[in-house]
Parts: sequence; structure tokens; C-alpha cells
Amino acid sequence: MDCIAEGEDQYFIDPDICIDCGACQAVCPVEAIYHEEELEEEDMAFLEKARKFYSE
Repeated sequence: MDCIAEGEDQYFIDPDICIDCGACQAVCPVEAIYHEEELEEEDMAFLEKARKFYSE
């Protein structure tokens, strides 16, 4: 999974590399991988955190 990068306190999926194959969803041990469109309002902070991670 070349599109996954380790951050300081969580892992991030690079949207420029991800091909939406779903392989990471099947192996995620905490079931924490969702498509952006499927995020609940309370999870939007994680999306913003990922955007910040890849903008730096």
C-alpha cells in the first residue's frame, strides 16, 4: 500500500496515489478507512488533519 504514510499519531492515505482499490479497507485492523463521501460530521476533523498532513 504505497499510498499510506505514517504520521505522528495516525496513518494517512495520499489521495494523489490512492487508486480506490479498497485493499486497505479490508486489512485495516480498526476499520477506520472510509471514502470522503461516507464520513460522518464528527469525523470531518480527521479529513482536515489529512489535508494538512499532505499540504506540508
